[in-house]
Amino acid sequence: MKVYFASDHAGFLLKNALIDYVRTLGYEVEDMGAFAQETKDDYPDFVIPLAKRVADEVGARGIIVGGSGQGEAMCA
Repeated sequence: MKVYFASDHAGFLLKNALIDYVRTLGYEVEDMGAFAQETKDDYPDFVIPLAKRVADEVGARGIIVGGSGQGEAMCA
């Protein structure tokens, strides 16, 4: 199973820690961004592509990490 990850700047550090952990469990992982802890990043730029990938790929999963999670959930 492939697991996709995305975050905004608020979830950046936790996303990276989760990616490392999920890899130890043997899952294939793809980081969809953010790729730097930039306060000017915009979560829809990362969340929407993740949601599309998960919707298009049978068996794929996605984990999104953000500040409140409200906007991210609405995008997904």
